[in-house]
Amino acid sequence: MKAQFDQNILSSFYLWFENRLLNSNSKAYQINLSNAFTSGTFPDIPPTHIAFQGKYRQLVGEYNVDNPNSGFFLGSNFITGNYDENGGVFTDYDNGRLIFPQASGAAIGSTALTANSTVKEVNTYITNDTDAQTILHSDFKDSATELPYQYGQTEQYDEQTYFLPACFISVASSDNTEFSFGGEEDTRTMFRVMVLSFDNYTLDSVLSLFRDTVRRDITHIPYEDFPYGFSFSLKDYPYTYDNLVAAQSSPVKSHIKEVSVSKIVSERIREKLNKNISIGYIDFELCTYRFPRQ
Repeated sequence: MKAQFDQNILSSFYLWFENRLLNSNSKAYQINLSNAFTSGTFPDIPPTHIAFQGKYRQLVGEYNVDNPNSGFFLGSNFITGNYDENGGVFTDYDNGRLIFPQASGAAIGSTALTANSTVKEVNTYITNDTDAQTILHSDFKDSATELPYQYGQTEQYDEQTYFLPACFISVASSDNTEFSFGGEEDTRTMFRVMVLSFDNYTLDSVLSLFRDTVRRDITHIPYEDFPYGFSFSLKDYPYTYDNLVAAQSSPVKSHIKEVSVSKIVSERIREKLNKNISIGYIDFELCTYRFPRQ
């Protein structure tokens, strides 16, 4: 089935949100982190490939940062991160893995696989779970005290392990209101972002940053142009959000009509949450003028 409006606006919002955390006004990332990769078994990796897990999740895919992720070292040899030029090695930016074709991956043996990585300081996730489900069924680790985003044991290779601070993005609701004759509708989409952090400084910074985005516009990126592909690797390297936006001809835009932030938490959520974790919410109301029946 073809992607519909909801898929387009969710993926577009995610890319915009991620970029706001990485751009020059916020720089929520760390550079030159010493990284090492070890082989592991992962249920999402096909038998045609071998994955090597790094110390960090959520590597920065954006190239327009101070020191972008440009590749890795196999022994003393530098290998570009460009899939089209490195023998078909994928970089999984979300989970912090290198994914090799079976033959070349098996040949690595004991050769050191390392990188100097740029890593998100505030992680970003799309979720379909409710706030309560995310909190109840997830394991949260402190990036400040556990060697930022670092794994220590193989049993922590779990997609339900999240490193904080992190933002969880979901569509709360949407509806159409007749806007003008001829079938034009005002589609209102409500996004909720739950922010979890072990320190109030980061939480307050994220809430403040996005509160001030009210009355800005978000450019829609068609779902098929989403820059991340197989196992959250880049379809085209290098990737910059600004270039992707500029490449859209006659793009659809959504206007951020309202933004509200809050630290008010229900008792049901609070009693299930680690007392050391701070929680906040950012609620966005986006309006998009469109002709959905054409």
